[in-house]
Amino acid sequence: MQYYDFEVLQGDDVIVAERAVALDDSRAAWPKIIGLARSLTAPGCRIRVREQQGDTIILIGATAARLFPTLAVAT
Repeated sequence: MQYYDFEVLQGDDVIVAERAVALDDSRAAWPKIIGLARSLTAPGCRIRVREQQGDTIILIGATAARLFPTLAVAT
């Protein structure tokens, strides 16, 4: 089990953060990213996922994440 930090960015500001989310691997982050994206109403938001070491492994715009294929949620 690995731990990841999820952050919603608006510009350079972190407006939402969820720390130390336990996931099997980084691919398991996509359903959470899509769920976060669908809950956002503010324009221009990005979603960043960081590993325990602090390295960014995923950075995607919320609009793009909302368009992510629904098949990715099922995997």
